Amino acid sequence: MSAADPVLSLCAPAYNESAGIARVISSWEETLSRLGVPAEIVITNDGSTDNTREILSDLQARFPNLIVIDQIPNRGYGRAVATAIAHARGQQVMTLDSDGQFDPGEYPRLVQKLNEGYDIVTGYRLRKQDRLPRVIADRVLNIIVRLMFDLHLRDTNCALKLMRGDVARALTIEARGFPTPTELLVKARALGYRIGEIGITHYPRLAGESKLKVIRTGWSFLLFLIYLRLKVALFRSRVISSL
Repeated sequence: MSAADPVLSLCAPAYNESAGIARVISSWEETLSRLGVPAEIVITNDGSTDNTREILSDLQARFPNLIVIDQIPNRGYGRAVATAIAHARGQQVMTLDSDGQFDPGEYPRLVQKLNEGYDIVTGYRLRKQDRLPRVIADRVLNIIVRLMFDLHLRDTNCALKLMRGDVARALTIEARGFPTPTELLVKARALGYRIGEIGITHYPRLAGESKLKVIRTGWSFLLFLIYLRLKVALFRSRVISSL
């Protein structure tokens, strides 16, 4: 890593976020400027069919630290996050969504926790801003994660995480969608990385609509957890050599 590389990389996927992406990126830039942290913003445009790509191109003309990777066709949330991380150069990597529901201004608190000796610090949403069925489904799935993986965290599927750059780049993401944040924590724990957790503010979306469907997403999440449980067991038994 060269001396010119940033301290922090914000990594986020974007799929059909034209209604709010300009406001989100602009607010992130203002926050980073206020914090005074040498940073880059890495966005994976995940096969958007609206004018998200054109908006991102305009933003790149304004913000030299904005990196946009096009992923065509759409390959899903998890692959988009993985692509952004793969292109990140930061000593630290922050994952978050591009819909404005998370604030990179949480960085000072996250990095303070990271510097206590953790490899990853994950947020837990103090009050999830979503429809009630999605809030309930999220809590039920979190209980299942605790039981299946002995992972005692309050909100494993919170997208806002701060990781050491080498750790972020060492983790393999297989999930295509919603389970991605949980997969990162499950694999990190199985690999022996230290995980911390702090409460963060969760905001309503600035614009647009969530792409998640509760029943279909919950079922696919559960199937992926079963797959992940089997893979972790095989890894710990040394039947396979990597996660």
